Amino acid sequence: MSEEPLLPSEAATRDSLLSELDGLDSAWKEYVERVRSLADRWEKVKIKLLEKISRTESLLKATEADLERISVELELGLAGEEEIRGEKSKLEERKMKLEARLKALQEIVETVESRLLEHLSRVRGA
Repeated sequence: MSEEPLLPSEAATRDSLLSELDGLDSAWKEYVERVRSLADRWEKVKIKLLEKISRTESLLKATEADLERISVELELGLAGEEEIRGEKSKLEERKMKLEARLKALQEIVETVESRLLEHLSRVRGA
């Protein structure tokens, strides 16, 4: 005697709710897997970005040193003023481009890291 003790409408409601819960369980499992997969991928990408940041910082320092050298040469009259001013202008433009690149690379790292940490904390907190 395995008759259903519930009315058909009650059994249907139960089945519907359990089906929804199964769907949520499946969606959560997929979310956790995607977060972990993205975190693994991010670690590899982040290393490359940090290397690019380091190289860009080095280029920026070298450019600033060249600008300083040119300023000193200009003040001391060690080179032709017109020639030096042209070089100085090119270096200043390069410095601005390097600063913009550095800022953009740093923003990628900061934004992705921050947003990914939100997802990781959700997964770990569950």
